[in-house]
Parts: sequence; C-alpha cells; structure tokens
Amino acid sequence: MHGVRNNAVKHGMLAALAAVALGAPAYGAGLEGLAGVKANGYIEAQYNYNLNAPQDGLNPGRVFDFTANSFTGNMAELALTKSTDKGLGFGLVLNYGQDARFLDTGTPGSPVFVQQAYVMDRVFGDTVDLKFGKLATLAGAEVIEGPANFNISRSFLFGLAIPFTHTGLRAGIGTGMKNMSLTLGLNNGWDNDVDSSGSGKTLEAQVGMNPTDTVSLLLTGYYGDEASTTVDQDKRGLLDLVATLKPTDGVTVVFNYDRGSQATPTNGTELWQGYALYGNFAVGDKHAVSARYEYFDDNDGARTSTPVSVRELTLTYSCKMKENLEWRAELRHDEANQDAFEEDDGTPTDSQNTIAVAAYYSF
Repeated sequence: MHGVRNNAVKHGMLAALAAVALGAPAYGAGLEGLAGVKANGYIEAQYNYNLNAPQDGLNPGRVFDFTANSFTGNMAELALTKSTDKGLGFGLVLNYGQDARFLDTGTPGSPVFVQQAYVMDRVFGDTVDLKFGKLATLAGAEVIEGPANFNISRSFLFGLAIPFTHTGLRAGIGTGMKNMSLTLGLNNGWDNDVDSSGSGKTLEAQVGMNPTDTVSLLLTGYYGDEASTTVDQDKRGLLDLVATLKPTDGVTVVFNYDRGSQATPTNGTELWQGYALYGNFAVGDKHAVSARYEYFDDNDGARTSTPVSVRELTLTYSCKMKENLEWRAELRHDEANQDAFEEDDGTPTDSQNTIAVAAYYSF
C-alpha cells in the first residue's frame, strides 16, 4: 500500500511541476515567468549481456546497468533551467526509467525520480550564486546523465563511493580570480530529501582550479551526520579529487580519487577508497574510443556490507553518425578478491564480463 501511495504522490507531484513548467496561470506568473528558460534532455536505451549468465539475472556491483541479459529503457530526462543572468532562476530535472529506479532508493524502486528542483538567485552584489532545493552532488568524475560520460556503464566509485543528490543550500562564491572557483553548501546529507539525522547537517565544499588551459582540478569534500545503522547517526566524511588533462582537442585524460569514512558505534571508523583513470580519444569527427581502469577498496564493508575490493577495465567505442544520436558499444571486465559475482548455476565466482550496446538521443 505504501508503494502505491508513494507512486501516486510522485506522479501527482510531477504533474504539478509540469504545470509550473508550462506556465500555468494558477501560479500567477503565467508565461512571463518562462522568459529565458532552456529545455534539454535525452533518451537512453541499452542492451546488456553478462557472459556469466547469472542465475539471478543481475550484474553485481553495477549501478544503472544492474539488469543482465536484457533490453532496458534506462532514462528519459527532461531538464528545464533558467539562468540568473536575467534575474531569478531555477532548475528542474525529471527522470524516468531504469536509472531512475536506482536513484530513488539506492536499490531498484520507483521509475520516476525528481533529480533536481531548486531556485537560484544572485546575492551580495552579484558575487554569490545561491541555489536552494534539491541538487546533484558535486563529487565524482562521472554524472547521472549518460551522454556526458565516456562509457556506458558507471564506475564502482560512482555507485559506491559518492552520493547522487543533496537537498539544501549551495553557494557559488566569486573569488576574484579567473582560474579559481569556490562552492560552499549545507544539506540534509547523502541522498536524503528529508534529514534522517534530525538536527545534524552535512557540509559541502569544492575548490576548482585551472592552472593552465589544458589542466583543471576539482577538490570536493563532504562532512556531517549520516546513518551508520538504522538507529545511529555518526559522522561521515568524503574527499574527492578530479584532475582533467586535455593536451589536444581530441584527447582527454581524467583521474579520480575518492576516500570516505563512516564512524560507527560498534566498529569504530570504517574506511573506503578508490581511484579511476579515464582516457577518451577522438577518431575523426564522429568516432571515439574510451578506456577506464579503476580500483575500489571496501575492505571494512562500509559501502557494500561485505568486506571486498574490486577492480575493473572498460573499453568503449562511440559513434555519432547522425545529429543528436550517439551509439556506443562496450566491453567490461570486473574482478574481486572475494566471490562477489555469480555463474549461471548460482555458483559464486570472483569475476564477470559484460557486453553492452547503448543509444542516446539528446535534445
């Protein structure tokens, strides 16, 4: 009954948000409030095949491609944004599909998800861009939007080391320096629409630097109360580093490092950490080849509930033969220091190999 009720509430909320986006006169602003609004989005479909043919039909450790040997409608996203360049602004990002099922609860749930919903304003003499509401995380080299990444699948770091969203207040603060940016915020914590810790809040901070035209650095931190058990709230911290190198127009190299900690009442402080290295190489105007190697250590079981370390190698080919349409093909190998995966007869094994094809239509 709760699932039916929650779905009804979500669909009703989306209908109301759509009415606002279409400038419903009932809210007073009418179409005047839509001046300068931009609409974009994408549709993503996949086919994923696990060579192990796992008996449970799942790809362990995966985020959005958790369904094995199946066609999937991963995402239909609509994003409406209005910049503060012409006064007040807002952002509204609506998701539907298999990816949204995972974003909703961290496990397969509702296919409808409001990823972002915030208002924006420039304050203190236009030196601070203020956002208030639900926002995507600052952490990580990869993002929720598939077309913006190099690969089809997401890394273990994206799914296990960092949060997806935050609800709170975020300020982009002018530093007066061309090659440096600063962001500070206060929110309800990791993927919490409502703060389950009571009065405790999570601090976020990010420093961005562009020391040269070819190098960019992002250093992000989170610290605050997060649930370590169903009843206890303890401090959780995260340090995230993303370094990007673009030596030429056709080559991009990215390094991502994450280190997190969770205080617990029984096990002390549990740690997790990992790194990923990405390479993207353009082949002409319409083709590209990408590679990702990563290692993720959760030997305290803080993020997976089972002490384990995993590594993976992913190779992806992409092709943009038509405007707005991109095809990708991917081969990925995962392995662990434990039997974390499954064979076709249900026997545990320490590795899995998957093949995936995806199509993205962006608008």
